[in-house]
Amino acid sequence: MEGGQSELLKNPKRVSAGRANRRRRGPLTEAGRQRLREAALLHKPWKHATGPRTAAGRAQAALNGKKRQRGPQSVREVRAALAPVRKLLEQMRETRQQLWTGAL
Repeated sequence: MEGGQSELLKNPKRVSAGRANRRRRGPLTEAGRQRLREAALLHKPWKHATGPRTAAGRAQAALNGKKRQRGPQSVREVRAALAPVRKLLEQMRETRQQLWTGAL
């Protein structure tokens, strides 16, 4: 799934139009790829993409990804919450290994 979008959110008319356009244009040639590269270097779009500048804008941007998550916490939040537990388990594993090898 492109861009993390669900199949349910894609407009079938836009999908079929995109496929039809790709069939008409054909694959991207090396010359076409070079033309795109030169245009990007000329216009430098990455310099104009600043993102949110205010605290309110940053807070809103942080919430944007929460719209499609399935539970109350994202996968990243769950992993961060479990990090101390994982660290403790790793320490226990190392201690057990040292006991078995007689290193303690």
